[in-house]
Amino acid sequence: MRAQTADEPTAERLLREGQAARQSGRMDEAIAALDRASALRPWDGDIRLQLGLSLFAKGRFDEAAKAFRTILSATPDYDDARAGLIRVALATKDLDGAARELATLKQRSPDDPEAKGLEAQLEAARRPSAVQASPELRSSRETAHGSVPVPSPVLTDAQRLFSAGKAARRAGHFDQAATLLTKAVTLAPQDVDAQVELGLALIPRQRFAEARAAFTRALARAPAYGDARLGLARIALYEKRVAEAARELGILIAREPRNREALALRTQIARAAADLEQAAEKARLDREARRIALAKAQALAAEQRSAEQAKALRKAGKFMAAEAIYRTLLQAHSRDADLLVSAGSMAAFQGKDRFADARRDFEAAALIDPRSDDAALGLARVDLYEAKLDDAEPRIALVLTHQPKNTEAQALSARILLARGEAAEAETTFRQLRTRLPEDTDILLGLGDSLRGTLQDEAARTVYRDAAAVDRASAEIEARIAQPIRPRWRLDLDGGLSSLTRKGSDWQEGSVRLGYAISDRTVITGGVEVTNRFKVINALIDARIDHRWSEAWTSYLRLGGSPDAVYRPIVFAETGGTYRVSDGSGPFGATLLTLDSGYALYSATEIETASPGVQQYFLDGRLWVSGKLIGTLADSRITSRAPDGFAFVRDRLDKFGGYSVRIDGTPTDRLTLFIGWADAPDTSDGRVIPTLALFGGAIYALNDALSVKLSAAHEDRVKSYDRTSVSVGLTTRF
Repeated sequence: MRAQTADEPTAERLLREGQAARQSGRMDEAIAALDRASALRPWDGDIRLQLGLSLFAKGRFDEAAKAFRTILSATPDYDDARAGLIRVALATKDLDGAARELATLKQRSPDDPEAKGLEAQLEAARRPSAVQASPELRSSRETAHGSVPVPSPVLTDAQRLFSAGKAARRAGHFDQAATLLTKAVTLAPQDVDAQVELGLALIPRQRFAEARAAFTRALARAPAYGDARLGLARIALYEKRVAEAARELGILIAREPRNREALALRTQIARAAADLEQAAEKARLDREARRIALAKAQALAAEQRSAEQAKALRKAGKFMAAEAIYRTLLQAHSRDADLLVSAGSMAAFQGKDRFADARRDFEAAALIDPRSDDAALGLARVDLYEAKLDDAEPRIALVLTHQPKNTEAQALSARILLARGEAAEAETTFRQLRTRLPEDTDILLGLGDSLRGTLQDEAARTVYRDAAAVDRASAEIEARIAQPIRPRWRLDLDGGLSSLTRKGSDWQEGSVRLGYAISDRTVITGGVEVTNRFKVINALIDARIDHRWSEAWTSYLRLGGSPDAVYRPIVFAETGGTYRVSDGSGPFGATLLTLDSGYALYSATEIETASPGVQQYFLDGRLWVSGKLIGTLADSRITSRAPDGFAFVRDRLDKFGGYSVRIDGTPTDRLTLFIGWADAPDTSDGRVIPTLALFGGAIYALNDALSVKLSAAHEDRVKSYDRTSVSVGLTTRF
């Protein structure tokens, strides 16, 4: 029942307002507020007690009695409610009812000063000659001092003034009450009750100094007078001297730990202390806000100029300089999510070495503003740069969920398609975006990149030029335009001559291969190789497809055979690929794992090979070392003769192993040198012969479309001839 609801704060506020109004003598306001609070929290006995007290003060005895009985029906041990019911009985001359309730109260709390005071009032009321003033609902303030005056048969002038003043105070006539009680105090300065009543009458008129003097005089004569101490605490609270109020109240609660009015006031003091602290903090924050506002006003023009300068530098491709400006602005606005996003974007545009910094900025922006779509898209962009496509996609999807027309998110989604090799699908998306935003340079660049993804370089350059017409200062666009038109065809011509230690056995060979790039990820190649070995000519025809599945993974498949096979394979199949396991750092570059495998069927042999390897780059990719382990299985059909002279054919499975190591380097942009060593089985002519080989060569690019190659090798074949070969080649792209 006491679970927190939406009405709880309202009820609590009404209770505080009602208490304050009752204590200030505004009984009608108190009754209105407490009645509303009781409707919101009907189970709250404290609210009903305050309501009963207020109704009693207005002389609405029946309603007050009903409020007290409601409390006692739920909480029979609520002594203050029972005391209130006794006072109502006294006020309505129901002395028997008062006696019954008083007996119950004394049974529960026989030493309670309030019970003793009520007992004295009941005895006085039963005396035939007693002159009854209106019985008052008394709390600890009239009994704590231990002196409860019992009306005498004849009231003195001071007593009559005291009774009249008290009645006037209860009726809310505080000026009249103060006048009457002042006279009573003058006549009987030793009457501490009159002093306290005077103080209570002066408080609503905010005559705090006089009220404090009255309470102080009462405490001088009766140091244990609880209501005098309570009055001093209230005055200190009204004057916002919270520490003094808490000190006075602490003295009272130490003597009367169950004093409900004191406990309620302690709650008010705690709230007042919190309110004062909050007000002080608000004042401090207001001063700080004014200071910041002034500083912002003074610095706004300079910051705007800096922002415009950073924007211009960004367009010019000077990302480092732009980032420096954003970092300077962040020193003054460290929690500006937009500035963090801008700084992170500039860091990301500087390359992979700054991706970690960019990610940190975007994550900080997201913490400051969890609903920032720019921060989410910034993280998605870094994920895209780092090829973490599975992380980028849900970030973009989340933005599109509540902003389905967010063009940046749609463009990034198309970029994901492009990164996955789906250039045609990305092109479709960018074309749709261009229809909506024909002058958005990011969309134009995305469309151009998609066209280049399908090797439509001329069309891509046209789109890049459209972007340049929109933003002539962009270095990024100029760099796109400057990209060369890539040839889609490649022709390789190779020829070689080999000298064997066997006389008259020189070999000649030549090949031609033609390749075509279907896209920037897929290339198909076909070729013919003609060899003359031991004065026998064989032609080998093959086709190959290479595909780059991602930035890290490539693979190939090659199929072919020789229609007039003698020493070349009748059919063969080869497959393999590479996988980049690390991008490297410092002097170490990328690390790739390689795998090549194949099957070849010769006239008398079936050969299977598998060659796992690793390739390590150094010096920013200008030097790399490749190593392979080579395993070969040869299933040969051989003819054997039995002792009786009969011949038969049987299979023999031979296993071979070896390795090869090769070093490549590019001392200049156009020259590539390589050298290598192998100790591995050779299967080039249908036989498996363990071979030691030393080889090397050079490739020189005459221009971007034409290069020449020269290589040489020496092979030492175990238990066979040695071979020395020289080959030349020409490659052209168009």
